[in-house]
Amino acid sequence: MLNDTQQALRAHIQQLLNNKQLNDAHHLLVQRLKQNPEDHVCYFLLSEVNTAAGDINKAIKLLEKALSLAPFAIYHLALAKLYVLLGKVSNAAVHYQSAKQTADFSATDFDTLANIATRLGHYDDALSFQQAAYQRNKDNPQISYNLAVCYKIHGLFDAAKSLLLQLTQKQPRFYQAHYSQAELNTVIDAEQHIQKLQALADKEKSIVEQQVYFHSLALNYEHLNDYKNAFKYFALSKQAIAGKLNYQATQHRHFCQKLITQSKQQAIKSSDSEFSPVFVVGMPRSGTTLVEKILNQSSKLQGVGELNDIAQLIQHATQSTRVIDSEMLDKAYQSEAIKTALASYQQRAELLSGGLRSCDKQPFNFYYIDFILAAFPNAKIVCMQRGWQDCSIANFRQMYSPQSVFHHYSFTLEDIASFHQDYSALVSHFANKYPENVFLQSYEQLVTEPTPQTQKLYAFCDLSWQENCLTFYKNNAASATASKKQIRQPLNKNSIGSWQNYAEFIGADLFQ
Repeated sequence: MLNDTQQALRAHIQQLLNNKQLNDAHHLLVQRLKQNPEDHVCYFLLSEVNTAAGDINKAIKLLEKALSLAPFAIYHLALAKLYVLLGKVSNAAVHYQSAKQTADFSATDFDTLANIATRLGHYDDALSFQQAAYQRNKDNPQISYNLAVCYKIHGLFDAAKSLLLQLTQKQPRFYQAHYSQAELNTVIDAEQHIQKLQALADKEKSIVEQQVYFHSLALNYEHLNDYKNAFKYFALSKQAIAGKLNYQATQHRHFCQKLITQSKQQAIKSSDSEFSPVFVVGMPRSGTTLVEKILNQSSKLQGVGELNDIAQLIQHATQSTRVIDSEMLDKAYQSEAIKTALASYQQRAELLSGGLRSCDKQPFNFYYIDFILAAFPNAKIVCMQRGWQDCSIANFRQMYSPQSVFHHYSFTLEDIASFHQDYSALVSHFANKYPENVFLQSYEQLVTEPTPQTQKLYAFCDLSWQENCLTFYKNNAASATASKKQIRQPLNKNSIGSWQNYAEFIGADLFQ
């Protein structure tokens, strides 16, 4: 690891970067390299300068140079982080495995390592690393918040709530912490929390802070069954972001129609792979996490979380600028490189599943069903279907990051309802095209008739039905999804018709 002198240099460079003095930092490091061309620390720090400047590819080359001179774990950590940012998860995984071998990181570096572990689906590792970061610096608000999130992922809600309460008391304008706290509140908590949040009403907020602030209020009012105010603040939360995204529902409709047309017209030759993964796909808030947990009760299946690999590998193989657009589609259907690219997905899924069949619940993999089945003809894909009113309201009351292009549909009720139609058309097409590989699972039927529905589900996935699949809520496995609280509860019908709580506040023509 870095010695005291090297740590001091790193701190100085970081201060320059914080002050936007990139040129000064660059000049200082270049001068030092002229004196000693073998100074690996300078190459490492130059990579951080280039990362700050937005040149990640140059930063990776500099880190590789540093690593060639000195095999420091911190260099592997930095490379893992950059590869995650680029979406090259297989490369990130290699360097992550090397970085995690040390116990001599700073609080900030352990925090980074925990974040990478979460992105790669190693949730138990992430909790250990986040606890190590917290023990080294309990006064860092972001590290405290990240630990609370880890606790929530592992179902340790009391520990998370305690940490969040402390955090919002010390840092009242840490709005993300307020949101996470609001998710966990009881009725009594909600009444008190609303008062704290209202005291912040006149404070200046960025657009993202407005989104989080209003959403926190909405969740608390929902705890109180005050659906009028809940809807008001959900709407304000969405409005804070919607105008900045320029999402066009008509463009998404055109994209999905083109995908169906190309799927009908252009056959992709299948590989001879015997890999037989299970995928659970669907609109967010349609029951994908529930089905994944039910399936993962099988002794033959291992959940691997929501892997982003499929979309990213197809994007890289087609050299496309975006993961969902017509240009990417045109290239993908004409490219023989897709199946080769997806082979690295198989390697990662097999690594995470430990010799069992893998179950991936990245919901948006429904866009890529043709390519998945070309690469893995034995794959089974479960497509969730949920009543459009309930699904639309569930998406409207969920806070999504504006950084995620997949969720840009979710900021107006009209766009959500349109997206639901597009999704339904897509999966109906794929179910007709691949009756042996694609299965449409109704959420409502599943929670109403759990035994016969899970028997059909298991049979489709070539799994022997196990009665304990219905006691999934007793499984303490980590869950990083929006349903992390719900899947700790027994199967129930409570959410069917929940949209009616908001019916009087919705435009009369929308939900007819």
